[in-house]
Amino acid sequence: MLVKRRNGPHKVASPRQRVLRRGLVLVAGMALAGCGALNPSFVNLLDPDGSQGFQTVNNAPGHLVVSVINNAEIDERLLDYLETLTTFSEAEERALRPRVRMRLRVTFVDGSFQTIEFITGSPNLIDPAFSAQAFPDLNQNDLSNAVVLCDVASVQMEPGTTVEVFVPVELTGFELVEISGEGGQVTLEFQPRQRTPPQFLALQTDDVDEDGNVVLQRNIGARDVPGAVIGLSCGSVVAIVINGVLSVPFLTGVSDAPSFDIGDDATVATIGGRYEFVATVQ
Repeated sequence: MLVKRRNGPHKVASPRQRVLRRGLVLVAGMALAGCGALNPSFVNLLDPDGSQGFQTVNNAPGHLVVSVINNAEIDERLLDYLETLTTFSEAEERALRPRVRMRLRVTFVDGSFQTIEFITGSPNLIDPAFSAQAFPDLNQNDLSNAVVLCDVASVQMEPGTTVEVFVPVELTGFELVEISGEGGQVTLEFQPRQRTPPQFLALQTDDVDEDGNVVLQRNIGARDVPGAVIGLSCGSVVAIVINGVLSVPFLTGVSDAPSFDIGDDATVATIGGRYEFVATVQ
């Protein structure tokens, strides 16, 4: 995981910083409207030169903020398919984000820890025929920001867990089988073998060989996994930024709905899309 630190104000923001600020503007707006307060460390991500006057309180030395920023997008073909089943307004379509769930462990210097489940993204991104079935998963309370007490030694993925993305459509798996016809002729034909309803899918890391070469591309590159963030101080803001695209396969010439060949390992491995995770510490 790439971890960026800044030790002083910068007047020119990098592309990643500009993306992060856009993701945090909503939180800033809530605070300015009377729903909360912003400390300088948090504000510096949005307004490094102080020109906007976002700061409302001093740094709180006894706390640390953990934030998940979901900048992932929806594949165009998947979105087109969903729009044949339901209707999104232009504003809703622009705001759509993949539904992502991840559990982070905050470990304190005394060895104790706290596990926090973050859920971000659009709960209405689903085939309407399965909305009732998926209700428990999709309508958990959204949580993209959390405040914890110091002193914090590290923030990392909860051991034994992985990031999950909600696949909003039913997937049909086909198998290529031999069909005997008249006169003993044998042809190959795809037959449906399995159906997977909309559900959360655990994202997998690429398979690599001993030399680190990718032998099977999956959902996350080996260098793009959410690794541990260490060396933290009170008053800091740890932001985990999610970039990527939610996608599903469509088996050409077989079905207009999301589908795949169960014997095609390369396609099966990429179901759910491709993502990267970047940790920024302020």
